[in-house]
Amino acid sequence: MLVHHLWISAVIIVVAGLLWWLQRSYFRHYPHKGSLPFYLLRVLAQLGILLSIVLALAIEWGMPKAGLRLAGHYFLDGFTISGVKINPAHIVAAIIILALLLRLVEFVTQRLDHFLGMFSLDSGARYSLVTLSKYVAIILSLAIGLSLAGVPLGKFALIASALSVGVGFGLQTMVNNFVSGIILIFERPIKVGDWIAVGSTEGYVKRISIRYTLILTFDRTEVFIPNSEIISGQVTNWMYSNNVLRLMLPFTVEHEADLQHVKEVMVKVGQQHPDVMQDDPSIIPPSALILDVNTNGVVVYLRVYISDCNLAFNVQTDLRAGVMEALLSNGVPVARQQQDVRILNSHFEPLRLVADAEA
Repeated sequence: MLVHHLWISAVIIVVAGLLWWLQRSYFRHYPHKGSLPFYLLRVLAQLGILLSIVLALAIEWGMPKAGLRLAGHYFLDGFTISGVKINPAHIVAAIIILALLLRLVEFVTQRLDHFLGMFSLDSGARYSLVTLSKYVAIILSLAIGLSLAGVPLGKFALIASALSVGVGFGLQTMVNNFVSGIILIFERPIKVGDWIAVGSTEGYVKRISIRYTLILTFDRTEVFIPNSEIISGQVTNWMYSNNVLRLMLPFTVEHEADLQHVKEVMVKVGQQHPDVMQDDPSIIPPSALILDVNTNGVVVYLRVYISDCNLAFNVQTDLRAGVMEALLSNGVPVARQQQDVRILNSHFEPLRLVADAEA
């Protein structure tokens, strides 16, 4: 009889291990890994497997039917601890419904983004509407889940008072980031896709959440910046109202060079580039400016405006290469760095090589 119980127990454990492996494999390839529904469903599946193991082993080793009925009674009707009634069945149902509601929220917000894309809304306004709708739907889903779990919503007044005390003792930063995130979503000083610089971090805005803003830098690293730093600090946005960008490219020629000819060559190269703005009356056309004269030569700047700042590096490369080729082909002497070495004491004893000394 003991061998039979051990054999059945081993089978139960093997089946439970197989179920555990299956749920891990499923959640490893879950399409929305890291989301709240993902964690809720994973915890529910793992708890279900563990409780099933315990119940199956208890039945196999002779748990009386009265114990099963008592466990079922506690699970369905609940029990009271310190005056608080806990109903496991309601809690499990609330977790399942909450996970389904949150998954529905993700589906609806994705469809809402595609729907708003049919109208003449920029990406920033569309992102703000979708984000606000998502957070409102999540709050409503949490309220529904808590109500189904038997948690009275009137108790949240106590939670709010506790949070107010917590803010005074160390949650100021979290609340500050939360409020700053709401301000960013409403005022939209930055939008998803903007090229911005915050302190030493520069790149494109990839996501704006309630707590932080995700910036993708040019070397493909992702930097999480608290929203409070963006609201209270200085932020440079190259794409706030338009994408126009000015480029100032310095070139140094020798002092004897024909500066008028140099300026004409440089301006011609700027005018020939397809991405340089020329016909816009509000923009200065390509021009060459002499802004510095030093010991190495005369520094002439090529000033151009481009309509898309995302093309800045490519346009700079093309213009630098084009100007250098044009200057060299026109015989313009390009300056090189010069250094004058002055010998103050000329009374040096001549050096003799060892070979000369032996000779």
